[in-house]
Amino acid sequence: MFWMLAESSLRIGLALYGVHRARRLPVLPVRPVSRPLPSLSIIVPARNEAENLQHLLPSLRQLRYPGPLEIWVVDDQSQDDTARVAAAWEIPVLRLDTLPPGWLGKPYAAHQGARAARGEWLLFTDADTWHAPDSAASAVAWALASGADGLTLFPAFEPRSVMEAAALAVAFAGLFAGMRSTEGLVNGQYLLVRREAYERIGGFAAVRDQMLEDLAIGMRLRSSGYQIPLLDGRDAFRVRMYAGIRSMWDGMSRLSAGTLGWPGLRPWIAMFLIASLALPLRGLGGWHRGPWWAAWIEWMASGLAMLPWSSRMGRPEAALIAPLGAAFVAAAGLRGLLWRWIGAGIPWKERRVR
Repeated sequence: MFWMLAESSLRIGLALYGVHRARRLPVLPVRPVSRPLPSLSIIVPARNEAENLQHLLPSLRQLRYPGPLEIWVVDDQSQDDTARVAAAWEIPVLRLDTLPPGWLGKPYAAHQGARAARGEWLLFTDADTWHAPDSAASAVAWALASGADGLTLFPAFEPRSVMEAAALAVAFAGLFAGMRSTEGLVNGQYLLVRREAYERIGGFAAVRDQMLEDLAIGMRLRSSGYQIPLLDGRDAFRVRMYAGIRSMWDGMSRLSAGTLGWPGLRPWIAMFLIASLALPLRGLGGWHRGPWWAAWIEWMASGLAMLPWSSRMGRPEAALIAPLGAAFVAAAGLRGLLWRWIGAGIPWKERRVR
């Protein structure tokens, strides 16, 4: 009983420590900007993203930016109506017909988009996002005022199910509890960077074979002395990460396998927290030793630990199934690590990512 209470207390403590670190992120103030801003190019790598682009592109079209602005959709050999949807919104489409040896798809699409763009500042964003009208102007203005070389944002989330919210809550709890520092941590869903800094580090060509190209380019920027701070961008943009359980299964496998190898993370902390959040499932299988109410205490401890995180995901009720979310993340992570170890690659966007 003593050890159960100690483990539950540690679980809650680690989760709340991660919440504390996330809440310490500076918040990007999103408001109208009237002074002229330098030219900005928004680059959207897209592979089979027709559905998501119908959500994203109207928001990009409504951006209020007091300076030259261009938007590019880079169609990475899509097999759906990605190019047609972009054209319907009068967005230029850069179509890629091949993937050169040694490149992964997203780094190559981002690289080609940057080559086509003309802006002094580059904003790389994912197709499954939505942007507030004054978000881009506020981001560039903040970077200029702070003397930073760009910024990256932690978004608001739009999970499509309670299970997705539970899994995301667990995953980000592990990330924020285990990471050494937010310095160098880049979220590829929203990366704003000065072109000069981007080109001096070699851009995405320098991380062409990296499964998590955003973390890799963040490390290069940091090691070269460039400042790309992580901000809370919940008022600037939102993200719908997964279309369903299958895409979440593959996505979590890719992210977990890549993130656990990131040098900015203390993986044992993240792994311990995720595993301990899943422990109450022992009671469902009859493996829990002790009185029945002890299993419920463990379950409630996991729910309490995840309540701030599930609220951050926009679905506080997801805390009720926190152990299921933790088990999903743990299983997906083990799958990703195993498949990378045997060289099979992880399925993602109809490709195998190694």
